[in-house]
Amino acid sequence: MGPPPSCAIVPLLALAIALLNAEDLAFSGRLDFVAKRSLALRLEDGRVIDALLPSAPLAGAEALAAGDTVRMQCKKIRPSWDADASRYHFLEVTGIELVRHGAPERPEHFAALEGAADPTLERARDVNLRYASQLPNYVADETATRYTRDSDAHHWRHFDNIGDEITVRGAQAARQRIRRNGRPTHNAFERLPGFKWTGGFGTEIRPIFDPHCPTHIERREDSRAEVGPWVEYRFTSRAHACFVPFYFEYERYNPARSGQIFLDTQGRLVRLVEVAGEFPSEFEFKARTEEVFWDDVKIAGASHLVPVKARFVVVYSSGVQWRVEVAYTNYRHFEASTTIIPLQ
Repeated sequence: MGPPPSCAIVPLLALAIALLNAEDLAFSGRLDFVAKRSLALRLEDGRVIDALLPSAPLAGAEALAAGDTVRMQCKKIRPSWDADASRYHFLEVTGIELVRHGAPERPEHFAALEGAADPTLERARDVNLRYASQLPNYVADETATRYTRDSDAHHWRHFDNIGDEITVRGAQAARQRIRRNGRPTHNAFERLPGFKWTGGFGTEIRPIFDPHCPTHIERREDSRAEVGPWVEYRFTSRAHACFVPFYFEYERYNPARSGQIFLDTQGRLVRLVEVAGEFPSEFEFKARTEEVFWDDVKIAGASHLVPVKARFVVVYSSGVQWRVEVAYTNYRHFEASTTIIPLQ
């Protein structure tokens, strides 16, 4: 006669617990902030780990504050929306230990850059910062073709075609009515397989043109673009400056940027090439290039400068590469009642 069923289940439970514990993550670093529902921990390599605090009180957490050095254990969770932080969380804190108390870091204030005045650039700063302060709201159709290749491959392999309706309010965008290879999908954009592109709707403008951001800009005198109506400038910016960080599930990092900007005769930004690099070795990305083109488009009878196409190329730390070719068409008026729904 064999063992009772309960005994047979014990090894399976032990295996399940072992697998669950194998998914636990441990981090050591300095607290960026501690809020009611979440915290952010900055690691030595500059990455920031975001995690939810559990609903039940966590021993020792109430005495922690920004600037403290801690050791933290977390478990992976299903994506959970945090309205206060306006983002999803993928980790929950299961344990935290104070190493030592410390003072919070003061927010960095960048001094205005000095250098020889360039009338064309100074005009462009004014034009583009004014544009960034009043970005248009609209709805458009977005189509994207995604390609991928392994680190040792020379040719791109078609992955899929994505179509959706994109609602843009200022620099914030949300996608709905998503179709993959022509078929509707119930997956939200962030739950699609493969690389998901973001940006290109104006978040890049202030970090480039604001004179209080540490972005160095110089005119490229040998630019072929000057043969036509555009003038080209090069720019560089150090890590942890004014650009928006890269998010990958529970971690984020703000790398150094470099690239080119192209200005039309009015000083408006009409093409941007932005290269992000120098990621920590433990981060998911190794490099990413974003290229965006703007043009004047009629929306509800009025002309607006908006993105018309974009290209994204990303290299993962594994060596796998992705390329996304994006086009925007059928622009229409943004209804005031339209709601930007967070990605799930």
